Amino acid sequence: MFEINKRDGLARLGKIKTSHGVLETPTLLPVVNPKIMTLSMQELAECGAQGIITNSYIIHKNSELKEKAIAEGIHAMLGWDGPIMTDSGTFQSHVYGEIDMEPDVILDFQKKMGVDIGTVLDVFTEPGTRFRDASKELEETQKRIEEADQNKGDMLLAAPIQGGRHLDLRHRAATTASETNAELFPIGGVVPFMEQNKFKQLAEIVFACKKELDVSRPVHLFGCGHPMLFALAVFMGCDVFDSASYAKFASRDSLMFTWGTRKLDDLEVLPSEFSAAPDVTIEQLKAMESSKRQRIIAKHNLIVSFTEIRRIKQAIHEGTLWELVENRLRSSPALMKVFDVLKEEREWLSKFEPAYRYKTPVKTGEESDNRPIFANFRKFSEGDMTHPYFGQMPLQLSETYPFHPGLLQDDMGGWKMQDWDIARVRTILDYQFGKGMGNVFTNGDVELVTSRKTKRLRNLVLDGKHLASLSHRRGLFILQEQGARLIHQNSKSLQFRVVIEPETASFNRDGKSVFCKFVKDIDDNLRCMDECIVVTPKDELVAFGKLIVSPEEISLGQQGMAIRVRSGIPE
Repeated sequence: MFEINKRDGLARLGKIKTSHGVLETPTLLPVVNPKIMTLSMQELAECGAQGIITNSYIIHKNSELKEKAIAEGIHAMLGWDGPIMTDSGTFQSHVYGEIDMEPDVILDFQKKMGVDIGTVLDVFTEPGTRFRDASKELEETQKRIEEADQNKGDMLLAAPIQGGRHLDLRHRAATTASETNAELFPIGGVVPFMEQNKFKQLAEIVFACKKELDVSRPVHLFGCGHPMLFALAVFMGCDVFDSASYAKFASRDSLMFTWGTRKLDDLEVLPSEFSAAPDVTIEQLKAMESSKRQRIIAKHNLIVSFTEIRRIKQAIHEGTLWELVENRLRSSPALMKVFDVLKEEREWLSKFEPAYRYKTPVKTGEESDNRPIFANFRKFSEGDMTHPYFGQMPLQLSETYPFHPGLLQDDMGGWKMQDWDIARVRTILDYQFGKGMGNVFTNGDVELVTSRKTKRLRNLVLDGKHLASLSHRRGLFILQEQGARLIHQNSKSLQFRVVIEPETASFNRDGKSVFCKFVKDIDDNLRCMDECIVVTPKDELVAFGKLIVSPEEISLGQQGMAIRVRSGIPE
């Protein structure tokens, strides 16, 4: 149901497959009120919507809409051919105190309407609820999820994660939900935190949930509809958002931007981001009839939202999402407090930090010091030159990720990038595989094969055997078969190893990829994109390649490919 195509830490690009099409994540589901439609279905699609969300409780309470939805189906009733998700009425219980609807009734109604993703009628736990009461409410929610899991039919099921402000309850809720067959995990009960600008608490809740949720399934952040929050939410591992904010803000003449919200009356000019009506001046917009103006502002709010979603996707491709998040967090004092949470979660986040990205990391401010990549690599910072981000470092690592040669050229003192010798090779190998491995790879007759044209190192050969090739893009070595054998012979325990089920060994010896479900054990020090070797429980070398998910993700239930095998090792 959920296919992950690319990741950057906890963030991922994926596809949620439904009976009415695919949702390419991260994405926003605009809330559609069937009684009051601010924008038409065509306008929603033009703004970038792939799917929508509506409220099954509101439809059920209106006899005319209810009959029409059952008779025609929710897609025909709304005039939307793409994926449709329905909320259950839980938010109405937050707004009005309670609702007169049984969980099984609303679940059955969602199935009858033919929705693609239906939601369990959970119990909304208010932020101020005491632990004892919140625990009882969570037990009721978990009971409803289990019952819905047995009766969902062909409908994809969203199992909300509740627990209020109590992080241990969030842990419990996430663990229990992951044991069901629910296809989507919405994090619920968080709208009050967003409405009150309590973004630090929001981040703490999301991380608490993510630590226990099955990472192979998508996460939905209920009520997150402001574009200034999207980058942070995706960074924390959320895949889907929904909100009626685009319309609610428009009804108050409020324009949404990635850097905040502005009342129309407070604007002297229309910002460059305003493209909903390019020929309209701000004077004309202010003088416009209310309903027409509301529709234009709502369209603007959605365009800004989906533009931000596209920007986030590109950042994931480039590996620059953290820089974008830092930029967004600086847009308000309340968001700045999230930096404290990122510092607290640095060690856990480092488990998802890839061994390299395709873009060199950029330090955008003092908050960057707590970024895992800087914290991880600072411990290697020793040597004969000073790096502006990492401090002291060996000159020989100047072309190796994450160090950037452009920042160092003034300090190189006549030393040339093309100068390759055994000492430089050893430094990179020690950095990549641990101290001592440089000597292992150069203990004998060493040949450094360089490009005639660029003078860059291409291959490392020892005693006539090709050990590794150097990636110029990241300045790290790519193992070849003889290099994998050396790693296997000169390391111990789980070092650099992924242990697989013995039954799959022949499959992987043929050069086929290793899948997560067949991994029995793994070196916890490995990171996504690291070079690794594949072994049996008896430590028999089977294959070698690149790890494409983190050990933490495998332990949390990640599905799909774990290692892209470069080559198998014959018995």
